Amino acid sequence: MSDKKRLAIDDSGQMIQGIRVFSPSLYKKVRFVVQNNHLEGWQPTEKEINDLVHGKPDLSEDYHKVFGVSR
Repeated sequence: MSDKKRLAIDDSGQMIQGIRVFSPSLYKKVRFVVQNNHLEGWQPTEKEINDLVHGKPDLSEDYHKVFGVSR
């Protein structure tokens, strides 16, 4: 078996790496993203999953870099 950690997904409880996702549609989206990236080698932590589910990242800095808009 490989050195990869097992990805903990519980469809019946809508949990990924121990983090409960209450919205069924959000659960499906996050699960898809996590599984695909896990296949590419990402080893998601509980904190990273929690950030995906509950975080609201500020992407304004990235937006300004991409579109060259100065503040």
